[in-house]
Amino acid sequence: MSKFKDLHRETVVWSALLCLTYLVMLAGVITGLWWVFLAGAAGSYAMDALLLHRLPELAKLVQQVRLGITPRALLRQLLALGLLITTPTATSTGIGMVLLTCLVLFGLQLVCGVAARLLRVRRRLPIVTRNIDLGPLRIPDSPPMALVREPMSRLLPLDAFLVAGAVAYVAAGAVWAVAVGAVVSVALTVLALALFGWYLVKARTIPEPERVMEFTQSWLDSYRPEVVLYFSGSADSAYQANMWLEAVAALPRRSVVVLRERVIAAQLAPTPVPVLCVPTSTDLMALDFGPARVALYPANTGKNIHMLRNPLLGHVFIGHGDSDKVASINPFSKVYDEVWTAGRAGRDRYDRAGVGVRGDEIVEVGRPQLDAIRTDTAPNAVRSVLYAPTWEGWTDEPGNTSLTEAGPGLIRTLLAAEPRVRVLYKPHPFTGVRSAAARNAHRSIVAMIEEANRTTAGNGERRPAGELASLERRLAAFDTDNGATDEAHNSREEGTADPGAAAELQKLSQEWHRVYWDGRPDTEHLVIEGPRPTLYSCFNQADLLISDISSVVADFIATEKPYAITNCEGITDGEFQDKHPTSSAAYMLAPDGGGLDAALAAVQSASADSLAGDRTRLKTYLLGPGEPSSQSRFGAAVDDLYRRTSEQHPVGPAATPGPASGSPSATDTAPARV
Repeated sequence: MSKFKDLHRETVVWSALLCLTYLVMLAGVITGLWWVFLAGAAGSYAMDALLLHRLPELAKLVQQVRLGITPRALLRQLLALGLLITTPTATSTGIGMVLLTCLVLFGLQLVCGVAARLLRVRRRLPIVTRNIDLGPLRIPDSPPMALVREPMSRLLPLDAFLVAGAVAYVAAGAVWAVAVGAVVSVALTVLALALFGWYLVKARTIPEPERVMEFTQSWLDSYRPEVVLYFSGSADSAYQANMWLEAVAALPRRSVVVLRERVIAAQLAPTPVPVLCVPTSTDLMALDFGPARVALYPANTGKNIHMLRNPLLGHVFIGHGDSDKVASINPFSKVYDEVWTAGRAGRDRYDRAGVGVRGDEIVEVGRPQLDAIRTDTAPNAVRSVLYAPTWEGWTDEPGNTSLTEAGPGLIRTLLAAEPRVRVLYKPHPFTGVRSAAARNAHRSIVAMIEEANRTTAGNGERRPAGELASLERRLAAFDTDNGATDEAHNSREEGTADPGAAAELQKLSQEWHRVYWDGRPDTEHLVIEGPRPTLYSCFNQADLLISDISSVVADFIATEKPYAITNCEGITDGEFQDKHPTSSAAYMLAPDGGGLDAALAAVQSASADSLAGDRTRLKTYLLGPGEPSSQSRFGAAVDDLYRRTSEQHPVGPAATPGPASGSPSATDTAPARV
């Protein structure tokens, strides 16, 4: 059974246990057996802790059916009162004390909830920053975010002392037990309220939003940025900005990253480049970016308009990967001053589409992210096949993804292939967000890979995981947004971060990848999700890629290794390759896996690889020449646009000089233009 079925079963089991605890308490009330009630109450508190710390998805689910933490606590208190009422020896004094304490706790918890919200609002800056010194803003330390973010989850279980006192009263007839339990529960809640008050008083030193925006403008005036990397997107799209951070950091001109969503700021990879996250459009449009004359956009989103309105900038769509997808010829692209593509293929793509992007608006800059891609074969005992399908997309066009129609069948064939191959399955981060069929296909593939690893002998022994765990802890230390502190605190701390932190993180990441791949038997099939291992790391391990029409294919061609594409569009392979030039050097597969034998033969023997020459030619067409490097061409394109835009809108004598010493000049690596 797959992990998804196991997850469903666990959800049912835990939900049943949660309900059982209240049924046991009810049984204790009905029978008058205090120890039965106590067992149920203890189970309910244990379930509250599990829901908070271990089962967050189940916690969301039970909240949707009106069984969140507050209803559960009130129901538990009601049952405790019921136990007292049904106990003949219980007096009105004890019952009244429990009832009064429940009301007091409710009032105190209400005030705590209001205080927590006020604290969150007061400490919520209109900007989120990184690599910018916020010392003048006098931001105090963050309150305990576990308490501030979910106050009721921490405060409501404090009634445990009151409930325990009520049970002790029923068991032993000692009314003092109720009094002690009531005092402890109330005292701890008052202590929490005092803590909120303390942090609210400290938060008074944080300036008003207007002052924060004035400070931001003052910083921009002193920093005088020249290039803006602008990004807006959903929580799952941070990778689109992350892929450009290193290339932008390597530019000789002063750059700044401008984000629009707080969730993206939290997921942004470490970078030495200053970062400004400005969620409100009016705040962003009020900022003056001074001598900045180039704005780079990795994605087409509606919020781009808030930066596009700045007439002093040269606006460039750089995208997050070249492909033959419709998204790569979006008519929205004509709102930019220029569109930068990797190679000639991008230029021809826009020319064929006729969406209003002129040839003289297109610049070929290569793909800086691919400069470090290896073209050699990993020294594994068996050949590795990377299956990296794209997601289902927002439309129902045929062939968006091979996952639903061909994915499980391809994996089944690969797992049974002779000579044996290792399967690396890396789905797109958006897989299954819109299509149930895609989710089911993904789950089926995961189940098959797990089963193959369980039943196939000779996978070898895993090396000790201690080194990898140590590296993960060191990597986690770079994550200031760990949930323990808030945005204001993180922005303050990251303003004085070590400038060499990004380089150190890169070294740690490289070491993590080395240990990860070395620590696994090279015959073990892998399901690879999340940010690590990276897609490019998987490229270096793979001998064959199976994918769809997406930027993954164009990027993999940099390795010059064999690749295959599944034709799920219901047209002939010739028509498919005419329609999608990135497939012109691919081994074409049918939805039923037809053609896979030829692709597998190509990775087993160079003499069987009939498309090697085609891939070399296609690489140049898609990604441009190997020399100069893509980073040099990208930097030259930025420098060229900056100078041309500055001629139209002069920035004055205080503008930053040209490329730094040792950097390639614009004339040495002039970008390809028409």
